[in-house]
Amino acid sequence: MSYLKVVFAPGVVPGKWFSRFDERIDGWQAAGAQSDDPLAHVLSGAADIGIVRFPGAGWEGGVGGGDFAGVSDIGEREMLRHDLHRVRLYEEQPGVAVPKDHALEALGDQEPASSEDIEDEMVLYRGVAPGKVREDLDVVAANVGCVIAPRPLLRGINRRGVVHRSFRDAPTTGIGLVWRRDRDDEVVQQFVGICRGRRASSSR
Repeated sequence: MSYLKVVFAPGVVPGKWFSRFDERIDGWQAAGAQSDDPLAHVLSGAADIGIVRFPGAGWEGGVGGGDFAGVSDIGEREMLRHDLHRVRLYEEQPGVAVPKDHALEALGDQEPASSEDIEDEMVLYRGVAPGKVREDLDVVAANVGCVIAPRPLLRGINRRGVVHRSFRDAPTTGIGLVWRRDRDDEVVQQFVGICRGRRASSSR
């Protein structure tokens, strides 16, 4: 058995892609692991492919940590310089996390929260770095401030004493695949196709 090593960002739920890959590709299984910095694993060669978050303008943080913090939407020239392929998969909606028993808890998900709903709260962080989101959600759980981040990231981290709601006054974020050009092969392309919704009966 051979393994396709896939590292994914917090808040991403790739289980269905892994299952389809395992079912369709004979002799291969997807070996998945979560990381705050999937791009670093791709660049080092530790992972074959990364499922990363592209925050774009209006967010703190970036695809990876270290030297790659803030390179969320690097252009084609930079992709070539780093010998990377990139495929965007879908957009995430923004969210806001507030202390439990905040007025937003009663709002439910019928309509997104707005800046007016949190005008009396201190925004501790507005970004996508998982470590910072975790740290500040602990503060929110102590009934102080709020955090604005991608809704799936807030859902994936989850803290007792915190509720999160959709938030209209922040940009969306993107989720996509990144892999090294020297790792590009039929197996990687099969996984990319599965993530993009290719059916078992369709060809590339």
